[in-house]
Amino acid sequence: MGRNRSSIPLVVIGFFVGLFLASLDHILPAARLQEGPGRWVVVFVDWVAPPLAGVLLAGALLFAQRARKLHAAERAAAQVLAERLAGTERRQAIWVVAAAIAHDVKNPLHNLALLVEELSDETDPAAREELMQRVRENVRRASERVSELSRAGHGWLEPEGQTVDLAGTLEIVRERLKPSVSETKALLHIECPRGLSVQGEAHAVRTAVENVAANALDAFQARGTGGTIALRAERRDGVVELFVEDDGPGIPEELQPRLFSPFFSGGNGTGLGLVIARALVQAAGGDLTCASSAPGHTKFRFTFRPA
Repeated sequence: MGRNRSSIPLVVIGFFVGLFLASLDHILPAARLQEGPGRWVVVFVDWVAPPLAGVLLAGALLFAQRARKLHAAERAAAQVLAERLAGTERRQAIWVVAAAIAHDVKNPLHNLALLVEELSDETDPAAREELMQRVRENVRRASERVSELSRAGHGWLEPEGQTVDLAGTLEIVRERLKPSVSETKALLHIECPRGLSVQGEAHAVRTAVENVAANALDAFQARGTGGTIALRAERRDGVVELFVEDDGPGIPEELQPRLFSPFFSGGNGTGLGLVIARALVQAAGGDLTCASSAPGHTKFRFTFRPA
């Protein structure tokens, strides 16, 4: 299209040059047109102007036809590119849902494997009944997570127009993390104004925040001592920021550039928790970054679009 615009001045200039040549007999005195150079100019214009005009007209028509074909080709290419991008985005969203399911059922399945092994060696009826109760609890937890993810999957693919009460979501995260918080002897603090809402799907936002907080609890457990996790949310400069901070051992500097790479883990995890968290937030127009990390202080920063 740029080349089409650059040709317009040439066409205009050619038009005015032809108009000037055609008007010579009106511009120059009649005496000068009957003899000398003026006469030859008039003869030249009379013989050359008609075929030249025909050539220019044919050229203009060919140029217009070529421009239409080029425009149609550009429009078709743009449509193909848009379709491919839409397909890529949808495949990425489906991958996020599948990875989230794999990540969320990992813990219950791991617990089940340990309980089954312990159950096979236990002979005391009372102890076996207690183990069976724990098996049923883990099966229930795994089933609930798959059901929740199935219901939320459609919303994750189309998060536009959905809003989330952030304060209520963080309280649900607190309840879900209670067993791990108790086991690691950690403290969980939440600071979030009431009524603060963000754009996104409720389960997706909750899963993203829970994944980041769960990583901090895993670090506490690996260290063997308790710690403190703080979830602080506020609205600032047109966005909603949520910081997840902990006083754990920190992330080694050499691992930080690969934090959001799929299947990369500094411990025994799947390496999907942070990847899923970032993908879920970005699907709703937000982002997740590691703001800072050092021994004794790690800070992750969520940004959300306010509702």
